[in-house]
Amino acid sequence: MLTFSRFPRKLSKQRLSLLGVLKSNTIDLFSKKDFLIIAFFTLLGAGGIFAATLITITTPDSQGAAYTAATACDENVTVTALTASDAATGQLYVATIALSDVDQTPLTGCGYVNAEVALKINGQMSYASWTIIPSATNDTFSFTGATFSINNKYANTLLTPFQADGLTNVAVKMSGGYKVGDIGPGGGRVFYASTTGFNCGPSYTATGSPYNSKCYYLEAAPTTGASPWTDIAVAWSVDTTTAVNNASAPETATATAIGWGYRNTLAMVLQDATASKAGTISRAYRGPNNLSDWYLPSLNELNQMCKWAKGQAWTSDATVCNSSGTINTGSGAAGFVNNYYWSSSEEPARYAYIHAFNYGYIGLMGKSLTSYVRPVRAF
Repeated sequence: MLTFSRFPRKLSKQRLSLLGVLKSNTIDLFSKKDFLIIAFFTLLGAGGIFAATLITITTPDSQGAAYTAATACDENVTVTALTASDAATGQLYVATIALSDVDQTPLTGCGYVNAEVALKINGQMSYASWTIIPSATNDTFSFTGATFSINNKYANTLLTPFQADGLTNVAVKMSGGYKVGDIGPGGGRVFYASTTGFNCGPSYTATGSPYNSKCYYLEAAPTTGASPWTDIAVAWSVDTTTAVNNASAPETATATAIGWGYRNTLAMVLQDATASKAGTISRAYRGPNNLSDWYLPSLNELNQMCKWAKGQAWTSDATVCNSSGTINTGSGAAGFVNNYYWSSSEEPARYAYIHAFNYGYIGLMGKSLTSYVRPVRAF
């Protein structure tokens, strides 16, 4: 039993009242990762003044199924009922439940986390859920009657307006997100997570990710389940004597940094789209979720994948994968072979960078020779 005296008492006494404010002065009750972000309130009469009740976190009927706990990604979320008066009846109606000041940063905040709201209205439960769009700024997400739109940050469920005095309980839950070893949105395994984000996509820009922001994760093509990938050894390209130097963008494939692999691979294929080569087979892969943005990793992306595949603890992006560890021992790692893997980073004109997953070194190999390939995608 959690008593109200342990929670903040800053409740509005106006008719447009806050349902609840989850502030940082409650964080001492729990660690940040275990913080329960569930708030319950009782509407007192038609005046619209809200008062908190005692909370029993083991009563599914009052909270809704699975709303007994939450992983806190942000302890400063404000839950607000936006009300309006009906001109004919004078009654207050709630048309929107808003979660505002949501930290949208991935890893350290709520980016990619699933937000859920459970409402008890006139004795019946209503639910809404949506994914928090990753961003560097805080924003507001709404459960409303509007048509679902990820760009407008509405929940993927519609809310039918109701009389304000019909609302008796509210529960908020934020959970999920991604960590290394999880299954990513493309159906692969997440092998790299960045706390600061990186430019990505076909143009290597901050708008290259699915949500028009930086990317924060890399996932590797899965080797089990639906639409599995099998690591195979192929040549880097057909043209083994000419540097990638296209007349139109992307022109070259020499970049090595994290986030550059997609653009490198497009440049490879633009120069020569011959099937069954390292770049073309990576771009042709669609994965379990039929996504078209898989590519051959850049050298530094490949280095992160090597460390993950061999179970080597990440200390920094700059740390080079070495001979320690055992292949396929990283969280979720599977299907790798103890051999050389191609990157999409060229060393003009006859060579491209490889990473030896067996010996743990980086080197150059003639583009006409064969090395193994594992596509990746950024999000």
